[in-house]
Amino acid sequence: MNGVPGRATLLRDLEPVIEQRLERHLRTAQRWDPSAYVRPELYWGQRRSSLTETAKAALITTLLTHNNTALADPARELSTSSPAWAEWSAVWSDEKRGHADAIQRYLVDTRSVDSVALDRARVQCTTIGIESSMEGDNFLRSIVHSTIDVMATMVSHRNTAVECADPVAEHLLERIVSDQARHVAFFSDVVEGALRFAPAETLKAITEVLMNFQLPGSGLVGFERSAMLLARDGIYDLRQHLDDVLLPAVRMWRIFDRSVVDPSDRNFRILSDFLDDIEVQATTFEQLRIRARARDAARLRAS
Repeated sequence: MNGVPGRATLLRDLEPVIEQRLERHLRTAQRWDPSAYVRPELYWGQRRSSLTETAKAALITTLLTHNNTALADPARELSTSSPAWAEWSAVWSDEKRGHADAIQRYLVDTRSVDSVALDRARVQCTTIGIESSMEGDNFLRSIVHSTIDVMATMVSHRNTAVECADPVAEHLLERIVSDQARHVAFFSDVVEGALRFAPAETLKAITEVLMNFQLPGSGLVGFERSAMLLARDGIYDLRQHLDDVLLPAVRMWRIFDRSVVDPSDRNFRILSDFLDDIEVQATTFEQLRIRARARDAARLRAS
């Protein structure tokens, strides 16, 4: 391939992949109604929420990030040159809105939130968006970022289901994660196709996204406290980010396979060094958390 393909050219090259993966997604999709999972009568008579602050923080954060789908697609303006991408964007947005509505229904029915305040927050997200380290209109970064974002949200959902200690939340989040697994399959296959058409540019995009990725919800009011709770209580921390998101993505795209990317590419080494550094940071964080929990346990025994 001579030169680096422009965004529109790359999108045209990827059109067959996008069409095939969209057809697969639509064929395997299972529409569902939140009322089949969340029924108000289950919580009648419950005067206060049984959810922990960590569970509430995780659910509210993921609700607001789901709500921001339209703003999170920097490639949406390319839809005019790709009918399949336009249809995919509409399908993905619709499914994510359904997830947000289901989570909101659960939070409201369990009396875990102020419904008026939550509605305001959703409107605010739609109006101003959520800050992202991947701002811009780069198509490659967009599809890589979307893959990593959904993978991270799936990890959070699985652990949140345990934290909620409620069969209703467990079944609801399991249903959402099932949809998200198909979202990851779509995006990751498009990235894999991009690696064939533009390996150097795609590796550069992967490196930039992985090195600059922030947890879903970064930029939301109060996110720092929520992120602290999620890391402290094992909903989403640096170890999970490395072991359950970054490394699986690298393996999925065979980044360190010499037949896929050129090992002389500087991004090859940059990404390798970055992953090694994250391993050190994750180990350090784990050790600090163990010490903190030991101190807390000692205080409880002494009180």
